[in-house]
Amino acid sequence: MAADLAEDISQKTSGFIQSSNHRDLLDIVDSLRSHGVSHYIDLPQIIVCGSQSSGKSSTLEALSGIAFPTAEGLCTRFATELVLRRGDKPEIKVHIQPGSNRTNEERVRLSSFSGKTRDHDDFPKIIEAAKEAMGLTGSDGAKIFSTDVLRIESTSPTAPNLTLVDLPGLFGASDKNQSDDDAALVENLVTGYMNQRRSIILAVIAADNPFANQPVTRFARNIDPAGTRTLGLITKPDKIDIGSESEAYYIELAQNLNVKLNLGWHVLRNRSHATVKDSIAERDKREAEFFAESAWAVLDESQLGVESLRTRLRQILWKQIQTGLPGVKVEVQTGIADCRSKLTRLGKARSTQREKHTYLQRLSSRLSKLSRAAIDGVYADTFFESYPGQQDALERRLRAHVQKILHEYAEKMREDGHALEIVEDDTEPTRSLARRYTMREDYLDLVKDLMVECRGRELPGTYNPLVVGDLFCRQCKPWEQITQNLVEQIHEAAAKNFNKIVSHICDENTRSRLMKWHIQPALHRLRQDLKDKVDDLLKPHLSIHPITYNDYLTQTVQRIQTERHDRNFDAISMAQCKYTSSNAPTQPVQVNLKSLLWALKKGTRPDVEEYSASLAADVAAAYYEVARDKFIDDISVDAIETCLIQHLPEVLCPDVIWDLSQEDVERLGSEDDNTVKERNELTQKLDILEKGLKDLDAFTARSAIRAVARDREEL
Repeated sequence: MAADLAEDISQKTSGFIQSSNHRDLLDIVDSLRSHGVSHYIDLPQIIVCGSQSSGKSSTLEALSGIAFPTAEGLCTRFATELVLRRGDKPEIKVHIQPGSNRTNEERVRLSSFSGKTRDHDDFPKIIEAAKEAMGLTGSDGAKIFSTDVLRIESTSPTAPNLTLVDLPGLFGASDKNQSDDDAALVENLVTGYMNQRRSIILAVIAADNPFANQPVTRFARNIDPAGTRTLGLITKPDKIDIGSESEAYYIELAQNLNVKLNLGWHVLRNRSHATVKDSIAERDKREAEFFAESAWAVLDESQLGVESLRTRLRQILWKQIQTGLPGVKVEVQTGIADCRSKLTRLGKARSTQREKHTYLQRLSSRLSKLSRAAIDGVYADTFFESYPGQQDALERRLRAHVQKILHEYAEKMREDGHALEIVEDDTEPTRSLARRYTMREDYLDLVKDLMVECRGRELPGTYNPLVVGDLFCRQCKPWEQITQNLVEQIHEAAAKNFNKIVSHICDENTRSRLMKWHIQPALHRLRQDLKDKVDDLLKPHLSIHPITYNDYLTQTVQRIQTERHDRNFDAISMAQCKYTSSNAPTQPVQVNLKSLLWALKKGTRPDVEEYSASLAADVAAAYYEVARDKFIDDISVDAIETCLIQHLPEVLCPDVIWDLSQEDVERLGSEDDNTVKERNELTQKLDILEKGLKDLDAFTARSAIRAVARDREEL
């Protein structure tokens, strides 16, 4: 969906971008930035970065024709957005975009600042006024740097259609005017802009300063290691000695032979202190003469001078906008959907008892619906959405989670539910610990001792049925611990499911209150009911003699004894004639028939006492299987399902909310300061993004109309 939308926007705008009317394209991005969209979405832009005194201000002056004040670094104490547009009448407008750390009162005050002039001589006064508004003037409590953005819109007949963002100069050493904290603030500001993936980095390097001493290149290479969105700009080429190693180094750098950048390098000679009063024409003439008569002439003309720099920057910016604008629109739409979803979770502002009660009623209705869907296994709601690698899918899909837990419980009961593994004498144990298994021969000795202890009125050679009960009770001892662990797992799964649902439908403050004061206590009560039910189901197996009317018991005894008889028969046959019933040949063979018959006779001769003990052990083992499978089903249905799972939708249903006391409504439905703050921030973000989307939709419509008109002209 997003990819189709991006492709559609790109097709509608590609022809327009290549036309002569580039201004509308740049204006849409500037409009998004002026609305504040850049606080939330990375916009296509060119950022000018460099160290202090690297020539950034002179570069901006050469590009724009505006004489930026350089005394005391007035324009390098904050980010400056320079919007250059071609127009009939020269005019300069100045506005302030408040930083994200400003209070609402400060935002209103700074947003209302406006400066406008047609006389370039008045420009420094407007800058000074803006600086004062941002709190950068005065000695007591004045800031050195600001996170606010100064927006300068300059229109003139000769201006290029271009937008640049100039950032404060980087510095390493502190002095009386700027501290180490200021250096860290500037570095964070600059690298923050660099990290925006749609930013083209114009890295300004002064030739009169060793390359390694200028941190902008290190930051640019760390953030953009492939150099795909970095354009290097070398300034002050006239400040280094002609024919020196330094000159040769920087020329090699400009040829893209040292630090290679995908966008390449450019060289600019700006006005010096001695030529500060030169006109634009005089400045451009001096620059052209310098490059024509110096070693820099080895570079291509497209890499030299301000005029070719304007062309390169325009082309780079246009391409960046063409590539990035479709993605911007998709992200704006995604941001709007996210804001609306979060605002729905927060709910409307609530201060009265009625508003709080209404809010809780709506929450309870939604929660009960999702809880019912979760236990019914109907995962149609977006809350249950699952994707590859998701960690909490089972926590949301409670029925699937419960099924998984019960399946593992059943496996655990089958593997570890019996205290001892009774190992047939001709097989190997599956358990590794010796104390957890016993050979059948040794086990029958234990059964014989128990037959003596349990002797009642039975005739000799038979056994008291209570022996089976005692053997079973000894074997099912682990059931209690395994099942109590199951209870805790189910309770934890239910608690996590509620936590996920409540987090999905309301804010964090309400979630914590509901979980702490209502849901968790209710789940604890259900868990206790579940434990009591488990005890009731377990008690008969521990205290009452075995009872079953399941034919599976006799079938299991028959199966156990048949398998043992067949193994014994095959063992005797193998010992006497090297054959068993499974591998005996069909053709006649010669065997010692007498020896075979005597061995079979001896091996199958009955022993009444041994047979009684063996039968008691076999009946106990068969009954254990019958009782275990029934117990697993009883726990799953009569305990887990009936006592806990089916009651979950009632934990916070509308009827419960209706019966809450005023104190409970106040405690559960009130909102804290963080909720109010989050709602205000989301509302502000939503308003900004919706304004941006409106501008993007209008731009797309204009692009489509122009594309249709152009197609008609071609026809």
